[in-house]
Amino acid sequence: MKIKIKKIETYTITQSTKDYIFDLDEFRQCTPAFIGEAPEEFMDYITNDIEDIKEFIKENDDIICKYTKKSLLLLDVEPLYSIISDSRNDYEDSWFVMDTQIEENINQTTTTSKSKNVL
Repeated sequence: MKIKIKKIETYTITQSTKDYIFDLDEFRQCTPAFIGEAPEEFMDYITNDIEDIKEFIKENDDIICKYTKKSLLLLDVEPLYSIISDSRNDYEDSWFVMDTQIEENINQTTTTSKSKNVL
């Protein structure tokens, strides 16, 4: 009997954009308009009410300033990331997978055995 074994590794990379500053009042005349008061309401607005940032910028081109347009693009559409942490150099989560389903060509006959195990 023959088996196949492979090792799988998973790493974690955490990355972040730089901080962008937004004036909540600038979004009150936009479509859709921001009608809240609290920072948490703005976070909900920017992440849930605005479905497509590019389209939002296009629709509100005459309302939002150049800095805000650029910040929105760099935050969501074309983000520039810096790595905060990277586990590739520190550790990995790894495991082995075994598969006994091996096809062999013996005198033009294919034989297959089935069984998969994760170790």
